Amino acid sequence: MKFRYRVNRYYWKLVISAIYMATVLFIGCSQKTGMPENLQTALLTGTIVEIDDHGNAVTDLEIAPFTERGWKLGDTLEATFETGQKIQIKFVENYGNVPVGDYLGRFSTSTERFKIAINMGNIAKTLALTSPSKVILQKVEPTPVD
Repeated sequence: MKFRYRVNRYYWKLVISAIYMATVLFIGCSQKTGMPENLQTALLTGTIVEIDDHGNAVTDLEIAPFTERGWKLGDTLEATFETGQKIQIKFVENYGNVPVGDYLGRFSTSTERFKIAINMGNIAKTLALTSPSKVILQKVEPTPVD
């Protein structure tokens, strides 16, 4: 009788452990990760931390959030500034990738921070941008061509 009691107790522990592990696994797999469902159109908020010598707005944004969202060179982004102004910028590698006078966004090779600029212009003067101030970026989805 004593042996049977120990075996039953062992099986009960095993059953309770299996139920606990299955519950944890089920709950863990069903939880949302907290990331937006469509990262491509998710907002990215940063701060203009500096206006450089050329009048470019240097932000605190690094490359990781861009790659997580699948944003790539050539994409069009909408930048909304604390002042309420909205502009569309082309995400490029170099200033020369857009015509003179066009808005652009690129990563600085020296600081690895995202800059918002005008090719051959001064975006800080043009839009009256100051540091520090908030900026919100969002990818502009291309309109389908019929």
